Amino acid sequence: MAAGQIRRLIIYSTDRLSRRLADFAKIVLLETDCRLEVSQHGTHDEYVKRFREVKRLVWRWREQYPGIQIKIRQSHRGWMRQYNIENRKPVPFQSKPAAAYRVCMQKTCTQLFRSMLFKCPAVAYFSQLEARLKLHDLPQWQLFRDYQACSPDANDDEVQAFLRTKAIPQCGLCPSRRTKFVHRNPMQRSALQ
Repeated sequence: MAAGQIRRLIIYSTDRLSRRLADFAKIVLLETDCRLEVSQHGTHDEYVKRFREVKRLVWRWREQYPGIQIKIRQSHRGWMRQYNIENRKPVPFQSKPAAAYRVCMQKTCTQLFRSMLFKCPAVAYFSQLEARLKLHDLPQWQLFRDYQACSPDANDDEVQAFLRTKAIPQCGLCPSRRTKFVHRNPMQRSALQ
């Protein structure tokens, strides 16, 4: 990248900062001047108790390493329904991609998964959702199945183009209006809601 084109990188994480990952993240943050945003995914008592440990770790880092940039993100406040339920199976919305992108809470959550970059968590982890809930017979999800992540072989221009892209066809499977959704306890698996 040419001088002046470099933007600050923000790394997002869930509350699952293990000690091993914590050491890695700390080194990366110090060496690259990145900011880490840790997402709080719920308010249930059991979860909040565990999340306090993450906050303590973050506070310790701030004390030990002045200038380290870490923010706690209250993600649970913006949860919205990501799919409808029909016959006890999730089915996608039918939205205009640009309209869905406008209200998307995940548009800044590019995922590094299986050594590839994915536009958002919804497309990154769809294959796991599909396998767990046996969605292979639902043609409505084909756009997610067809999604092509940014491979580790991509050159700098391809990565930049990937990161600059706004709405993609797959965005049309997400909602175009915010519908408040109370997230279940993130520490428990539950039936689809």
